[in-house]
Amino acid sequence: MCKAGIPKTTAPAEQATTAAAAENNAAVTSVLPKILTRKQVLEQADPETNLLVIIHGKVYDVTKWQYQHPGGHLTIRALCGKDATEPFFAMHDPKAIIKWLSPRMQVATVLEGDQVDVMTGAFRKLTDKLHKEGTFQTNYSYYYGLCARIFAMFGLVIYGVLNSEELYVHCLCGVLLGLVWQQAAFIGHDLGHNGITHNRILDSALGLFFGNFFTGFSIGWWKRSHNVHHIVTNSIEHDPDIQHLPIFAISKRFLESKIFSTWFNDYLALNKAAHVLIKYQHWLYYPVMAFARFNLYVQSLLHACGVGVYSTPEYMWQRQWQIWTLVGFHVWMYALTMQLPTVLSRVLFYVLAHNVAGILHVQITLSHFSMPTYEGVTYDDCANGYIRTQLLTSLDIDCPTWMDWFHGGLQFQTVHHIWPRIPRHNLRRVQGVLIDFCKEHDLKYNHMGFLAANLSVLGRLKETSKATKSFNELFSDSFNLIG
Repeated sequence: MCKAGIPKTTAPAEQATTAAAAENNAAVTSVLPKILTRKQVLEQADPETNLLVIIHGKVYDVTKWQYQHPGGHLTIRALCGKDATEPFFAMHDPKAIIKWLSPRMQVATVLEGDQVDVMTGAFRKLTDKLHKEGTFQTNYSYYYGLCARIFAMFGLVIYGVLNSEELYVHCLCGVLLGLVWQQAAFIGHDLGHNGITHNRILDSALGLFFGNFFTGFSIGWWKRSHNVHHIVTNSIEHDPDIQHLPIFAISKRFLESKIFSTWFNDYLALNKAAHVLIKYQHWLYYPVMAFARFNLYVQSLLHACGVGVYSTPEYMWQRQWQIWTLVGFHVWMYALTMQLPTVLSRVLFYVLAHNVAGILHVQITLSHFSMPTYEGVTYDDCANGYIRTQLLTSLDIDCPTWMDWFHGGLQFQTVHHIWPRIPRHNLRRVQGVLIDFCKEHDLKYNHMGFLAANLSVLGRLKETSKATKSFNELFSDSFNLIG
């Protein structure tokens, strides 16, 4: 079976060209027969020595190339031994299989071929139709308008900071800056999925500005984390977006025994402090979200510098630019804050900006925290394949059209998870297409209002908190340990 975890061996030098990818996989695994069953692929696959994935009935060995994958090696490892057809084409342009997967990387074919169930076949036809209709194409005027609004708001922040002595103005500037960061992060999210220009290099370069320099979030870190989240959404062992011990646990499974995280390459912290904090996690949810941004600053810098969990020597696009643009953010933010006349103004401006930007973290967690979780990786067959996994673990937020600006596309999370490269301005229309598809194939489509989603998350956190040890049990454990 597939073994999880980040390897501790030295990876090949960072390269991203198609030629290098092909060269690293030139040696075809000779021990494999030319025809394998899906069960045999799963049994023989190992992320360390024989990382096999199935795409359109063909078996590819991407063991060495995994470290050169622009989207991070953990996304590929999560699919080890699995049929990766749907997730591969969801995250890549259809031409990517020609560009990145050399024929020399193919080591076998699947006995069953590229057979799919009726629903998956219909989904592929629907996706092809959306491509032909231009649904994946970007309306650049839409993004020009978004950028104009964001920079106008940022201009007001600068004007208020430099030209007013009033404390309430400085507070309003902090609130407005928080909204600027929220809106800019939405653009960074679109860029991270190569969903604006659809050119990986250009979108990544723009991401350095909107992510690293303008908001303090590393676009490189975001891709590494977010791509894994998209592939194994709400997997207890694999999805970093739900691994928040010792602060949060959205499933009782996190409290039953220590979980080995393939993201952290270590066991998640399950100790007395975790039991105490999670006991009150439904009360801590909003306060933690208000300051969650600081954790992302730290994670971004650690990733850019290759420290700790990010020390695996894998491909990172423009590492030095990743670092310097992050430094640039903190320099301009410090310089702007210091223009305020008093310590109180500076503190309120800085804290309010981060608190308001914390709305983004609430929006991100709303679509997944209250949804079902599972262990391991799905994609075994049509019963738990890509489409059903995304529908099961994602939630759309109902809102009127005039509130779309506030949610930045995250309100269409289910649509986005199924077709992550569709530009944001097309998501509302495609939502209707997905709903019709779900009705036709008897699939459940999850959605609720913003307030109801908040209550649902709080309810899940409160329910999970009941699984924590009582203070008597914690005291008894400590007493026994001392004894």
